[in-house]
Amino acid sequence: MAERARAAVKALRVLLEDDIAACQRNGDLAADADSGKLAALVPAVLRGIEALGKAGADEERLADIARTALAVLPRPTD
Repeated sequence: MAERARAAVKALRVLLEDDIAACQRNGDLAADADSGKLAALVPAVLRGIEALGKAGADEERLADIARTALAVLPRPTD
């Protein structure tokens, strides 16, 4: 079971890294941002939001967290 979970996490990380690299090529994210670190951040934030929701956080609070996570992504400086 643990091996399947590790494989799923790795597959998700690869997909996210590819998507992040595409965003960098399109100028939506800073080209010098570490795509591996950002790919690790995305599921961490999502799981955190999920946990807070299960713990009773209201929808507006969860939406604020999501907006903040998006706002702190590294943007191009051009």
